[in-house]
Amino acid sequence: MRVAVTVDDREPAGLVAAVRNHPDVTDTGVERLSAGDLAIGSVGVERKTPRDYVTSAMGRSGSDLTTQVERLAAVYDHSYVLLEGGFDDFDSLRTGVSPASIRGSIASITARQAVPVIPCTDRRTLVDFAVRLGRKHVESPSSRQLPAGSVASQREPTTKRMYGCIEGIGPELATALYERYPTVEELLGANREELTLIDGIGEGRANAVYAAFRDDGSDG
Repeated sequence: MRVAVTVDDREPAGLVAAVRNHPDVTDTGVERLSAGDLAIGSVGVERKTPRDYVTSAMGRSGSDLTTQVERLAAVYDHSYVLLEGGFDDFDSLRTGVSPASIRGSIASITARQAVPVIPCTDRRTLVDFAVRLGRKHVESPSSRQLPAGSVASQREPTTKRMYGCIEGIGPELATALYERYPTVEELLGANREELTLIDGIGEGRANAVYAAFRDDGSDG
């Protein structure tokens, strides 16, 4: 399935070119969007470089990401913040903000405002992922049904669904984690030993859970 994409006219020419060159894009429009940087049907995307993210989410100057996310959610049925970079890129920024605080901010926006913040490595990957999101929200679901309970229902709290996406953690363990740590902030306060106290979580899974919202998995 192919889609049409509208790019905000304040975005760089390189982004427009990347959208036009995507094989699954039928038409690329460039105009002033009321919210977001990319619009694909009912899907709105706010694009941020790692430095843009820190400035807008945690800096004293620049636009307020909270306001941008609220506007995005008000305009589109499905909203995303896509990062033109990865978690490792935050380590090299000289912003005065610790990488751990940045990851906490990303987790907070995802969990509390229900707008996923997703690292996409580079511009080409970001555009490809945005197009795929647009397609998935409009195309018919696959006729192949997944086993009941293999994926958390959209009616479940966002935090519980995030836990279910951690490697080795399915819906049942996600529920157990959510009951013990109903917010990401509470989970970040737990150490590996405390995580192994949850039935079904051994050392390996505890390490995966501990590292899920940290870039190095350290205890610091």
